[in-house]
Amino acid sequence: MPELPEVEMYRRYFDQTSLQQRISDVKILHPKVVGGKNEFLKTLVGDQFTGSRRWGKNLFIHTKTDKTVYMHFGMTGNLEYYNASLDPPKYSRVVFDFDNGFNLAYVSKRMFGRLGLTDDIDSYVMAKSLGADALEITESEFISAISGKNKNIKAALLDQTVSAGIGNWIADEILYQARIYPTTSTRHLGQQHYISLYQKMREIMQVAIEVEAVRDDLPPYYITHYGRKTASIKCPNCKNDIEKGEVGGRGTYACTNCQHLLEM
Repeated sequence: MPELPEVEMYRRYFDQTSLQQRISDVKILHPKVVGGKNEFLKTLVGDQFTGSRRWGKNLFIHTKTDKTVYMHFGMTGNLEYYNASLDPPKYSRVVFDFDNGFNLAYVSKRMFGRLGLTDDIDSYVMAKSLGADALEITESEFISAISGKNKNIKAALLDQTVSAGIGNWIADEILYQARIYPTTSTRHLGQQHYISLYQKMREIMQVAIEVEAVRDDLPPYYITHYGRKTASIKCPNCKNDIEKGEVGGRGTYACTNCQHLLEM
């Protein structure tokens, strides 16, 4: 699933390709992914994208008419900018035609993502109960939000009401770098643990953005360095096998030797 670093790459890609261009047409190739189809078309045809902002895993696009487009990418969403003389990319769900002879496709194989219009970002964030963006939240805000959750620490990190943008692989990496086992209860963590989690979260997000969210380019001391393409992953620290299991129904990677299950 695209997480904060991937969506930040989409935002930059969008800015480089699609800003300040008149939208000559919008093709909704699969209505399931668009909320308010009629208003979406009426508003955007003839309009212009004027700016963008990312909040967690969500991309917001401002328009000349002051409406804001929201894009959530689900598990397989992506953006592709291409010459209008070519066929739309496979799994295109919505296509924006521009006057310059190029198109922008919202691509989603499994169609878990959504597009629509909102009056403003704050209204959308409030309606979805999103916490502060993971790269903008302060240390004190993060600690206050996550320490108030009575659940295992991996589930707390994934909770978008705590901080928006952390997904499955980043949660695993944060916990590995902080040396905390994923099933540890938040009730068993102290102030220094939360400070470490916050610092590791910020570091991992920034590093992932620096490598343009390409997991194979992450540092060799990360457990997601190889993109989890091999059956057996070795712990970069102790060289034992990384354990693969499930926590709260989510595939989870951890080192049982280096990460500690904290108990009172």
